[in-house]
Amino acid sequence: MSTPAEQLAQLNKQYQDAIRRSAERTGGYYSGEDQEYIDSLVEGASTGVYSAQDVFAELDRLYSERPESNDSGQSAAEASYMAQQRTDAFSRMKALLSRFGLQDLENAVKTIITSGTVDLQDPDAIVFSLRGESAYKKRFAANAARAKAGLPELDPASYIALEEQYRQLLASNGLPNNFYNDQTDFEKWIEGDVSPAELQQRIQEGYRAVADADPQVRAQMKELYDVNEGDLAAYFLDPERTKPLLTTKERVRQAQASSIAARGLEQGGMQLTKEEAEDLASRGITAEQAAQNFGEMKSLSGLYQQMTGEEELSRQQQIGATFRYDTSALEALKQRQRSRVAAFEGGGQFARTSGATSGTIETGAGTAQ
Repeated sequence: MSTPAEQLAQLNKQYQDAIRRSAERTGGYYSGEDQEYIDSLVEGASTGVYSAQDVFAELDRLYSERPESNDSGQSAAEASYMAQQRTDAFSRMKALLSRFGLQDLENAVKTIITSGTVDLQDPDAIVFSLRGESAYKKRFAANAARAKAGLPELDPASYIALEEQYRQLLASNGLPNNFYNDQTDFEKWIEGDVSPAELQQRIQEGYRAVADADPQVRAQMKELYDVNEGDLAAYFLDPERTKPLLTTKERVRQAQASSIAARGLEQGGMQLTKEEAEDLASRGITAEQAAQNFGEMKSLSGLYQQMTGEEELSRQQQIGATFRYDTSALEALKQRQRSRVAAFEGGGQFARTSGATSGTIETGAGTAQ
């Protein structure tokens, strides 16, 4: 005599054929997630996860509540086949929509697939039928401008491939990460039918413009602000796009400070700090003025060097005296010069032989013969 468990297993087994027939019949009216649910019921009954009797009852309920009558004359097997085709097409389209960033259109795709108006084996045809959807138009916005300009619209795969080529070119050429980093950033290029080759040429032109710029200023932009050639090339490539990067008030100040620092190193042999260069820029000092004043500072370098018994002048005071905005430091420097001249004329301790040329005396206030 069989046990209750064995009797239940035998009863479940008797239901299997009936379940398959019922699933084929019911599946002819459902697709997408509903069809997946039906498939999961059949699988659950075959593995013992669900009671076969409960599954059969659930399939009967689904059949009784089917959304529409099957008046096509299809057999249950044919209806099941078509349902599977719809399920497969929807799975393929979900993957494509994810790639295109159009997950919001899944319901629209489901409607198109169940309508029977497109070839389920042709994903491009399904995508084409989405062209009127607002989400599609937004994602591929450049196509509208291309059409107005008489240019052919790009299919989604070609559109996205072009975006990716743009992105790779910018990265491989060392352009800043925040220069172009969003799909909408590429719309103008796609609208204008800019090829990857043309973009590469534009990038090279940007780098050529950087190469032609003052090398000392470029070096100071790197030294003071860590702005590299890629940042500068991005500016030459698209000044409007790089306003947050290079042409805001702060960046203009940085460019001015870098120019001053370049002249300080070049004419005076002094590497300014960022704070020193920016302070001079804030005082309205131009690069031309910086070149002249630092040149004078270098010619009087001995005067700026402290000798025994003299009051020390800090670096900030020396710069302030050179550019004549620190009046007390300027007066102290003049006093130092007067003292040295007087000591020299009197044969005092400040006078010393330079050793450069016989009879040449270095006073620290300039060279006297």
